[in-house]
Amino acid sequence: MQKTQASLFAGTFGSFVGNPADLSLVRLQADSALPAEERRNYKGVFDAIQRIVAEEGVTALWKGAVPTMTRAVSLNIAMMVSYDTAREKLEAKLGKERKYTVSMSASMVSAVCTAVFSLPFDNMKTKI
Repeated sequence: MQKTQASLFAGTFGSFVGNPADLSLVRLQADSALPAEERRNYKGVFDAIQRIVAEEGVTALWKGAVPTMTRAVSLNIAMMVSYDTAREKLEAKLGKERKYTVSMSASMVSAVCTAVFSLPFDNMKTKI
């Protein structure tokens, strides 16, 4: 339970703090797909952040924060809990002296769990 709580906090806090950069990235990517007359023509991430604050207010930097935080929480919990759990189980079975095998195997298990649990949220976040 402690691993899950730590992952939940890290995912929520990290994505909340990073949301302005994520919003800028999404807008920069979407800008090129818009018709020329609808483009915002941001010069870069810092220009996008500056203009968002100037045109929409500071709170606009956290538009889309809930889907971003939901995705980050699912990703963190799946990645951290599955890696630690797999590593503990593999060390018990194979022994601590097989560090490379244990580490690689736990990483593979974690990668699959992370993809399975975070991709649905990633897909939803992309479509919003």
